[in-house]
Parts: sequence; C-alpha cells; structure tokens
Amino acid sequence: MAKVTPISEQFQHWLEDLKEGFWGDLYGQTRLAWKKFFEADSARQRDQYCGAGWHERGSKPNQIIAMDITSGTS
Repeated sequence: MAKVTPISEQFQHWLEDLKEGFWGDLYGQTRLAWKKFFEADSARQRDQYCGAGWHERGSKPNQIIAMDITSGTS
C-alpha cells in the first residue's frame, strides 16, 4: 500500500494563490468582454435609432437634396 505524504502549509498557500489568480483573471477577462460587448451593442442601437450607419457617423445620413428642375442646379 502506498504511503500518502502530507501537503505542506507553504504548498497549500501557493495552491490557493494559484486558484485565486486563475479565477480572478478569468472573471476579469469575462467582465471586460461583456463590457466591450455592451458598449458595441449600445453604439449599434444608437446608430440604428439615429438612422446612421457605421460609415455615416458624423454626417447627415438621410439628407434630401432638392433640385430645381428648370435650371438643373441644386
């Protein structure tokens, strides 16, 4: 029968730090990914509401130009 060696207290602390670091990094990365997702979704909804596409931001997207039919100028 194999003999089980006890785990030292130092190794236990190291293992706890490793687990906390891993899960902390994972949760942090997840939180950052959700933040980016919601910011992008918010910008998309704002542009959709305003009627602007991603390439039209900053200009007047649905501007109608009236032409004078008789002279051919705008």
